[in-house]
Parts: sequence; C-alpha cells; structure tokens
Amino acid sequence: MKPSLIDDSTYNQRIVIMALMVALGVILHRLEALLPLPTPWVKLGLANLMTLMALVYLGAREAFIVTLLRVILGSILAGTFLGPTFFLSLIGGLAGTAIMCGIYNRGKGPFSLVGVSICGAYTHTFVTAICVYFFLIKQTSFFVLLPFFFSLALVTGILTGIAGNLLSQKMRFPLKHSQAS
Repeated sequence: MKPSLIDDSTYNQRIVIMALMVALGVILHRLEALLPLPTPWVKLGLANLMTLMALVYLGAREAFIVTLLRVILGSILAGTFLGPTFFLSLIGGLAGTAIMCGIYNRGKGPFSLVGVSICGAYTHTFVTAICVYFFLIKQTSFFVLLPFFFSLALVTGILTGIAGNLLSQKMRFPLKHSQAS
C-alpha cells in the first residue's frame, strides 16, 4: 500500500531499493552457508547487514519487511522453509530487528551503527537460545553454551556494524536519519 504523501517516483525508488536489499540479503545468507564454521549452529549474520541498511535508509517498517522476506526466501533456497531452522531464524531475526529499530529510532543516542548491530546480534542470539530451550532441547545444560554464542554475537555484531558504517559512507542517497557515522 503506497503512502499518500509520497509521489510515484519516490515510492517506486523505495520499492526497488528494498527489493535490492532483500536480494542482497538472500545472496549473503546463501554465501554464508558456504563458509566453514566451528559448529552447525553458528552463523555470521552477514544478511543482517541488509536489515541494518534498510533501517538506516528506509525506516523501521522496511527493515522488518527486508528481514521477513530475506529469511523466507533464504530458507526456501536452503530447503529449510517451515522447518525448525526457519522458525528460529525468523523469530531471532524479527526480535533482533525490533531491538535495532528501537535503539536506532531513539535518535542520536550513545549507539553508533556498531552498537545497534551488536544489540541486534545479542537479541537474535538470546531469543533463538530461549526458543531452542523451550521448543527443542528443554535442558538447562544448553545454557552453558550461551557465553560462547554471545562472544560470537559480539564479534559478528561489530563486523556487521563496521560494514554498515562503511557501506553507508559509500551510498549516494540520503539517510533516513543522520545517525550513521
């Protein structure tokens, strides 16, 4: 549904940009699957870069749409659609996006894109761990792994935030907010 205050060319540009972000997110999601990682449960979260860029350049609603579409399309391509991995990725992705939107939309607070990204990575990790506990494992010994997962979330959140900062400096269209520095 097109907002009434936006003209057709601006609306079309936003749709094209959002479609490109979804496509790049799916590509990053699939490229990440090719990387050798220490455990099968660990992902770098490269596709989250597109959610971060959608938030910065288009807004919160679009960031949620990019997250939702890239998780759905990425899981279809991976063959995990409607399986446990899909639901964990979807719930973690939407929770991480919600936190990133809340922190970013507070304005020029103490968080740069690196901080916003770290908060999203931690939220994704925590929510996914809670879901794994309640729906799959149901053993408290699972939580012994949280420090390891949170350490990885910190590293990947920092890397995604740095990439977001670098990418936002290279892009040639105006920011939704002027916080990306």
